[in-house]
Amino acid sequence: MNKIERITNALKGGEVDRPPFSFWYHFGLQHMPARKHAEAEIDFYRAYDLDFLKVMSDYPYPLPRNLEAIETEDDWKRIEPIAPDDKCWNEQLAALSMINDAIGKEALFIETIFSPWTTARRLSRPGSMSSTREGHPEVLLGAMEAIATSLADYAKAALKQGAAGIFLSLGAASGDVMTAEEYETWGRPFDLKILEAVREAPFNVLHIHGKRIHFDSVMNYPASALNWSHLATAPSLKEGKARSGKTVLGGIEESDASHVSPLEIRDQVESTIREVGTRGLIVTPGCSVPTDTRERSLRTIKTTVERVRTSSS
Repeated sequence: MNKIERITNALKGGEVDRPPFSFWYHFGLQHMPARKHAEAEIDFYRAYDLDFLKVMSDYPYPLPRNLEAIETEDDWKRIEPIAPDDKCWNEQLAALSMINDAIGKEALFIETIFSPWTTARRLSRPGSMSSTREGHPEVLLGAMEAIATSLADYAKAALKQGAAGIFLSLGAASGDVMTAEEYETWGRPFDLKILEAVREAPFNVLHIHGKRIHFDSVMNYPASALNWSHLATAPSLKEGKARSGKTVLGGIEESDASHVSPLEIRDQVESTIREVGTRGLIVTPGCSVPTDTRERSLRTIKTTVERVRTSSS
């Protein structure tokens, strides 16, 4: 199979010649122009011969003019939807277009989008979200709606540049952040707004970030696959696949990937394949791997999944 066929079959739960794989980390290039960002992503994809590329766009969501951070109720009121043709998106959309030109015919790539809750938290000073949520919930809800509208429009623009879908990282679907009941108000409507905007894309991945995740709250979202740190929080990868009926991305413990040996990485991948099977599985970390993870450890992932093909032929 070629890479597109392998991923497409995996997303459908069909047979594959071997489990597809990928991994990703933060490049820290949010201060660089589109070409540098695109070149780093393309070089990373080619260096490790990934089956798909998860583009890690770390360009910041823009603050309202003359604000260094959101702090007051009036600051939150200034958050308004940003048009998809606004110049703030220029670099990341241009990078996606360059990536598509370089690898679009040989592999699928998806764009990373951080949830409205995560985006709002990054824009604000510590305590601002909680105080506004308690004192003026309608104001924070209005700002969240504006952010969700902006990100939904951006997600559609990303598809136009060649992305096969989005990797939506949920920052609120965790008991460490809020209860499942609170998530219904402060997370679900805004996360769904983004996913609904790109519902027809073939490769949308839902990343449930954090520990004590609210898996049951999100497992039926319109996404092709689910990803979470399954070695740090329930459910297990096998259980999550069974409960959701979706393809799962996982198998690698990202938190200590830079400290364990390649043999331990190999054991993690082999154990996952034995547990989950080869259908409906894409071997990946549960979140970003550290940028100081050794090259040899990362290369072990490919050699391990290729051994599955060799041993079954």
